[in-house]
Amino acid sequence: MYDLDNLEIALRLLVAVALGFAVGVERERKNQSAGIRTNIIVCVSACILTIIQVELSYIIIRMVLDNPELAGSISTDFSRIVAQIVSGIGFLGAGAIITTQVDKVSGLTTAATIWAVSGLGIAVGFGYYFLAVTTTMILVAVLYLLKLVTKPGDKYILDIKMTNREQIKEIRELFTLYNLRTTDEDFEMTRVNDEPVYHFTFTVYIPKKIEPSDLITEFLSIGESIVGISFKD
Repeated sequence: MYDLDNLEIALRLLVAVALGFAVGVERERKNQSAGIRTNIIVCVSACILTIIQVELSYIIIRMVLDNPELAGSISTDFSRIVAQIVSGIGFLGAGAIITTQVDKVSGLTTAATIWAVSGLGIAVGFGYYFLAVTTTMILVAVLYLLKLVTKPGDKYILDIKMTNREQIKEIRELFTLYNLRTTDEDFEMTRVNDEPVYHFTFTVYIPKKIEPSDLITEFLSIGESIVGISFKD
């Protein structure tokens, strides 16, 4: 009692690796800054620190059991290091959040995932395997399944260059016609041979039944003012 053998410690660390991997796969596939490696490291690190907290507390308990006269002079707190993990992980999560435009923020899901993965590591470190595994299943379901509802289709970056800015209205009409959802937009103007060229960049979600190559044909049919167009995934 009041001790963790090496086999149990190894098991907890391996479970932390597996859970961090399971959550990190989705972030890696979305090319986020915190992918598989980051999530595994966070989960394992939280697990290690929690195991250290447990071991330190067990040491104090054994000392008191062996030396009852110390009961009034020493104490232990199972949550001290864990509390520092929860607050400290916020700095790592904040690093994943960036502001792309005024009132436009990205990386919130990645930051929340990092925070959640640290919680998984803490749960595994304490030996709450059912809690950790069940929570991981919920997190993976949220990352994969709810995305189909909130962001249907595949994400692309659409670049359009045109010489007639007014035709952007027809571009937007095609967005509506083909049910293309946009979440971000940038604009800049340059000059080529003293002629203005308008460069629009959109983040769009294209329904899976539509091929980007077919959309390019539709956009080009708007008029000769479009001098460049491309989709990047």
